[in-house]
Amino acid sequence: MKRPLFVLCGIIMLQSVASPAIAEDKWLSPQDAISQLWSGRSPVGQGKEWPVDQCNQWGALPANIQAASTNTLSGLVIPTVDVNRAVLTNGLKQMAKSLLAYDPGEIAAGHFYPPADIDGPFALNPAYWQNAARSPHGNALDHLPVLDISGFDNEIHMTEVLKTQNRAEVMDTLNTTGGMTNSQRWNYYAARFSKVGQNDISLTGYVEFTQMEDQWDNQYAFAAADGRIVYDYVNNLIYFTPAHYKQWKQADFTPDPTPAYGCTPDGTCCDPFFNIAQQQQATQ
Repeated sequence: MKRPLFVLCGIIMLQSVASPAIAEDKWLSPQDAISQLWSGRSPVGQGKEWPVDQCNQWGALPANIQAASTNTLSGLVIPTVDVNRAVLTNGLKQMAKSLLAYDPGEIAAGHFYPPADIDGPFALNPAYWQNAARSPHGNALDHLPVLDISGFDNEIHMTEVLKTQNRAEVMDTLNTTGGMTNSQRWNYYAARFSKVGQNDISLTGYVEFTQMEDQWDNQYAFAAADGRIVYDYVNNLIYFTPAHYKQWKQADFTPDPTPAYGCTPDGTCCDPFFNIAQQQQATQ
């Protein structure tokens, strides 16, 4: 028994040395994540001009708040959090920075996957994005802006090529196929994976990614279950929900349990999403 115990201890020691240091600041729960993200909203230091009970009152917000926020058809306002804010977890920050550096207009083959040269806990290789990518996002409740996707043209020959391929194969095929923009490639991807269970998800210009957090630097234990990036592949914008698309209560930041992502009673919740953006001012 001594030798296996010694080997096990050695493995644990090697993992401790090789893995990143565990961050001091964590998101302890979806409620805590929402609270911290709301506290980090832009413009920095203007919280008094945008109290939480005005998260659904676009017209009441000052011009500088509107300039750093997003209006939606649902009436709920999406706050912006700068990607450099310390409030973001390491995995989310790396993922968001890679997507923000992405070029949706790139036509040449070999550039479908987002940039890999972003500091953080992960190797942003194709396997990373293949594991993170999910289905299109239907935006059924207009919690995100409505996008114009009329310019996309999913040709039948490419649809036929992709329809029997798995996720990794689809993404690799799109990566090696030239003659279309990355936005068009994502529209093919969205169409291929628009069937979720028995449900057909409408194409809206959005695709979902799981929030990835390294197990040795896990700043959010709920990431895989609840953390979702929704990527706007039309405009290269990033929206994030730490509570699996649930609206959250103005009173205490708790995710609302109403089925179908509604809110009870109506008018007491804020938008599920935060826009993660690269802003000109350096914010900490």
